[in-house]
Amino acid sequence: MTTPQQAACSVTSHSGKGDERCMSSLYTQSDMWQDLAKTENELRRRLREDSWKFSVALDGLCKAAERDDYSLTDFWSYSVVYYLTKELLDTRLSSVKHHFDPGTVPYPIFATIDHFLKSGGEENTLNAWFEFTPDWAGYSFANSKPGAYVSTTHCGSKFKGGKLIQEEEERDFSYLRALCGSVLADKDIVLKAIKDFFLKFICGLSTQQKKLISDPEGAVLKTLIEELFNLVYTFQTDGDYLPILRNLQAKMEGNTYFFEAETLTSHMIKFSYQRSRDQQRQLIKELLEKTLSQEMVEKSSVPSFLKFLWKTCKCFLSWTWGTTNNFLYKYEEIKDKPLTDHESMYLMDAGLAINSAYPLVLPPVRNSDIILSFDFSEGDPFETIKATKKYCKTCNIPFPPVDEAKLNQEAKAPSDFYIFEGKKTPVVLHFPLFNKVNCSSTEIIDQRRKTYETFHLTNYSDAEVSQLLEDSKANVRNNKDRILSKICEMALTVF
Repeated sequence: MTTPQQAACSVTSHSGKGDERCMSSLYTQSDMWQDLAKTENELRRRLREDSWKFSVALDGLCKAAERDDYSLTDFWSYSVVYYLTKELLDTRLSSVKHHFDPGTVPYPIFATIDHFLKSGGEENTLNAWFEFTPDWAGYSFANSKPGAYVSTTHCGSKFKGGKLIQEEEERDFSYLRALCGSVLADKDIVLKAIKDFFLKFICGLSTQQKKLISDPEGAVLKTLIEELFNLVYTFQTDGDYLPILRNLQAKMEGNTYFFEAETLTSHMIKFSYQRSRDQQRQLIKELLEKTLSQEMVEKSSVPSFLKFLWKTCKCFLSWTWGTTNNFLYKYEEIKDKPLTDHESMYLMDAGLAINSAYPLVLPPVRNSDIILSFDFSEGDPFETIKATKKYCKTCNIPFPPVDEAKLNQEAKAPSDFYIFEGKKTPVVLHFPLFNKVNCSSTEIIDQRRKTYETFHLTNYSDAEVSQLLEDSKANVRNNKDRILSKICEMALTVF
């Protein structure tokens, strides 16, 4: 067994966010690597023919809601990600280690960002990257420090002072897909997506919903939860939620089950807008708790369903993603308080920092010689290169020179291959997805970017999927000799 630092790659490839959805499918089935053409056809067939199954998604969410660390990432996993990929992967990352022993399959590193460290300021952002591999999960840090890791099988379990106090089941690939691909860069789109799927779950003709309605006050409770979710959504989008409070008050009036909730609603109608935003959020949280009490959940015929609805509303209100037990909690050997003070970590899509996982492969301890960077950014194809140059300068990490003025000139019609190299730095081979080689003109590049924009999530034709695959493959096929030549050149230098 090697440490994360010793498991250095002489050739490392990475790409923009979203690739984890495709790659995770490959890692769950070893035979897929033997015939990639067959794999490609299966992917296209699944996207074209398979469907998102409401009952499967809801059952998964009810099970996930039983966990203490349920968050919007769980919701995203069973709703949006499952809807887009048409598959749920219950395989665990640690269980696929055997695929990489021969050295013919790329070793995966899933990249996320620690919310506490990122929000602490620019200086803390440097150490905010959190990685998942088949062996280890943890902070790689931005320099030659050894980092802090735990076995992937124990990531998510409860630790205190470095001791395991409660073991939890390792998260699966579906969860990692959601964690690393939650497109949090556009909050408005995420808000609407969550709202649309939540209403499907609460209003769909599911077995859980039918049982809930048969409970005493079940039909009223279902209506109230729907109104409460609309209240949270309106609050999160800065809308006027006073009409929703009045609707809630009218529905609760005279019902002894909801007496405390009705009293609080009346108070909020009178005074809510006189409070600060944090105080308003706290009042809405109290209203959620008084409307759906623990006693009511336990007496219901569908406690897991109610728990799922309630926890999702709470997470939606607090905008809670990626809740994970902090394995460094109260660990005295580490003096970095932001790492050890919090009982939970909140991991987020790494695209919020740099839209490619350079920081995980650049620290000198990883000893990366060549980075193959396949860029899938919607706009500037050199955004990640320029952001990484700035990051490395701040962190004092070696990175090859970058002529930003030249890249800015070529951004609208880039070539299909760029090489960045310098003294005692990794060599970066960069491949813009749409370029003047595979698209032939600026007009076609613009059209491709519009067709495959980041937030165009569904309704791609088979022809459009085929075109995207062809453009991606062309970038490798057309530059295969240059890639191999540079790898051989670097290998001779190393040995």
